[in-house]
Amino acid sequence: MFNIEFNNVLENSLWGNYANEKTIENRNDLITFYYSLIKVAISKLIARHNKHIDYDDLISCGTLGLIDAIEKFDSNRGVKFETYASIRIRGTILDQLRKQDWLPSSVRQKVKKVESAYDDLEMKLGRPAKDEEVAEYLNMDSSKYNDLLEISHTANIISLDDGIINSINDYGKPSSTYDPENNFETKSTKDALVMAIDSLSEKERLVVSLYYYDELTLKEIGVVLGVSESRVCQIHSKVLIKLKAKLDKSLQVAF
Repeated sequence: MFNIEFNNVLENSLWGNYANEKTIENRNDLITFYYSLIKVAISKLIARHNKHIDYDDLISCGTLGLIDAIEKFDSNRGVKFETYASIRIRGTILDQLRKQDWLPSSVRQKVKKVESAYDDLEMKLGRPAKDEEVAEYLNMDSSKYNDLLEISHTANIISLDDGIINSINDYGKPSSTYDPENNFETKSTKDALVMAIDSLSEKERLVVSLYYYDELTLKEIGVVLGVSESRVCQIHSKVLIKLKAKLDKSLQVAF
């Protein structure tokens, strides 16, 4: 309790100093205080040991997002700074990852084949395909298949997370303007997503819940499930591939 009260006092003091005098020193004090938000954002996007992404570059990029959040934050809007800053940090990091185009085109092509494999096998088997069945369908051993899932994890987040899942989070919120066409599309997307999630295994649904609703990092989810961070990365990547394939198919039918 004492630590919480101390942090609240310190936080208010730092913001008070910055409000009175917007110096680089006062801003840097706020950056230091909220620095953990950057590490949390990165930990949700990538596994720490991913050799295809430069962790230090993401730290630098996340810091720019935090600076932007500090300079633009308006406490009168009734939003907690941590919430606002986390969104800005995540957006800045994802924008940087898109610009880098770090995932080799050969891997992107393989991910597309994985999407098609899940769709083809589900139609053939009449049930969700197992990992080993997808690997066999693609003529890959399990190790290489899991490596592919892990490598493509962040790319799958970029392709699905921002485009679809973020729009789902806005569903049902009041809006000053009513757009019947957009409202219909959003509801159709939500309905398709619910059906897609229902088709996942129990462990996969748990990962979705822990990641998107409880907002745990990959490492924290691993502790809950009793598996490695790497394995959580693979499961989440597989979930995103499955959801994207099902949503693409459902929305093509709907529209």
